[in-house]
Amino acid sequence: MAVQITEFSVFGLRSAVIDLRVRGNPLTIRLFPMVHIGRREFYQAVAEQLRACDVIVSEGADTPSSTGRAIILAMRMTFQRAARTLVYQDIDHAALGVPVVWPESKSRGRQRMPFLSFLDMLLLTPYYVAVMALGGRGWLLRNKFEVYDNTEVRLRLMNKTFLHDRDKALIAALTKLHTERHDRAEVIAVVYGAAHMPAVIAALNTAFGYRAVGADWLTVFDAAMPYRSVD
Repeated sequence: MAVQITEFSVFGLRSAVIDLRVRGNPLTIRLFPMVHIGRREFYQAVAEQLRACDVIVSEGADTPSSTGRAIILAMRMTFQRAARTLVYQDIDHAALGVPVVWPESKSRGRQRMPFLSFLDMLLLTPYYVAVMALGGRGWLLRNKFEVYDNTEVRLRLMNKTFLHDRDKALIAALTKLHTERHDRAEVIAVVYGAAHMPAVIAALNTAFGYRAVGADWLTVFDAAMPYRSVD
């Protein structure tokens, strides 16, 4: 049976916080499938749960999502209904009080807007402006965000090799942590984009026998939210 990672319906978008376990081992790997934009309460709920974990494995570096910033900026420029009610992903890992592993970089601590992230935002914004201009003011709610563990992720601007390289770095980090901690009653949090989770679930199942044993759904945004005034 397929494991659902994100769900999009008439009620909005939800993300499943998924616990993976191996029978006979006390270690839990907890997946936090992330999206670039959502309601502020979603990111606050994720941050609160992360504080209870023993180790965090996170994507990129400790900086706001440049893609999320580009999307929000493009939404404002094209007068999207959701522009005033949603925020970009920005979890301050340094404030969580939990050790963090950055598989793709050697983080130098909290960074507000590194040059490469700023460049990313400048390059991505025109693309999203064009997409949203063609999609109209209801662009957000016409996008489907559903991901399962057997989903073949469809990529737009992101190069497929780039995605797979990130997957490999993440899986290597989790393999190392499993080897070191599989006999401990700990929780390892994985804070990565939802597009990476199918590869993680498949790799950990094949290598060690990890299976989903539970999930807690968090609302990224509800369907009414993009139309709601914040005044």
